[in-house]
Amino acid sequence: MPRIPFQKPRKVEWEILTDRYGRLVAEPFEKGYALTVGHSLRRTLLNIVPGSAVSWVKIDGLKSADQPIAGVTESTADVLLNLKKLTIQVPAGEPRTVRVEVSGPKTVTGADVPETDIEVINPETHLFTLGAGAKVSMELGIGVGRGYEALDKKTGSVPAGALPLDAAYSPITRIAYTVDPSRLGKITDYEKLVIEIWTNGAVSPEDALERAAGFLRGHFSPLAAGAPVEEAETEGASGEEYLRDALSKPLEELPLPARAINALKNAEIHVVADLAQKTEADLEQVKNLGEKSIDEIKTALAALGLSIGMRIDPNILGTLNRGGGVVR
Repeated sequence: MPRIPFQKPRKVEWEILTDRYGRLVAEPFEKGYALTVGHSLRRTLLNIVPGSAVSWVKIDGLKSADQPIAGVTESTADVLLNLKKLTIQVPAGEPRTVRVEVSGPKTVTGADVPETDIEVINPETHLFTLGAGAKVSMELGIGVGRGYEALDKKTGSVPAGALPLDAAYSPITRIAYTVDPSRLGKITDYEKLVIEIWTNGAVSPEDALERAAGFLRGHFSPLAAGAPVEEAETEGASGEEYLRDALSKPLEELPLPARAINALKNAEIHVVADLAQKTEADLEQVKNLGEKSIDEIKTALAALGLSIGMRIDPNILGTLNRGGGVVR
């Protein structure tokens, strides 16, 4: 079958990049494919990148959301809405329960939430106003998940007496993309994709995009198992070289959050070769490495054509000065 060239983007760069906003430009695309890629990335970014949120609250002495909180100026409904605005990061990637105790007179904000195993990204957020002599004690259930979990779709356990909340786990607050005309040389019917990403600060736009792209690649790679004969011959000669390069990559080159990389390094896992040889049971033994982080590891390895629990040729490991082993 004759080969027909298919244009891939030659330029992919961030025009603007901050902790919470990024504007990426990629070009040129064949006609119609900028829209395909933009739509796929938008859906993936909104639904796949994990995050944390307050999923329930238990206030001492409060039995229902219709009941006022003693000594608090705002209505209970307003307090619950304010608690949902908290942006929280959980480094361990596991659900947490945080106890908050405050006494009035005081304007209570996110800064009053104890940062025990969690980090409050927006401590300036107003929660409620407490009158003189009043005291409020509450527990906040910090859930970890993806996307949006509606009140009537709660899958996690909510303690007795606690009020469940809608939880927006995704750290992506907004995604927008546009498709503009582009040219390559004298050809003017190509397309340019412009993606804008806003986050709540728990993850950077760059990190979020890397995770989304890795996830998509991991899902499409298995569908491309049957390579044409002429391509297979070329790839066979360089397959071992590619494998060595992939296995020798340091963990920092994988699209993983810093907490996961630190946990792996503390377990003496430093390069991809160390990681790929571990089974899921091995990774579950790694301190501060939760189920969500293991899913992210699987996605990152899949993007390289690898997986956990691999049996790697000892000759290849020898050239990398690596070996197998079990995490202790």
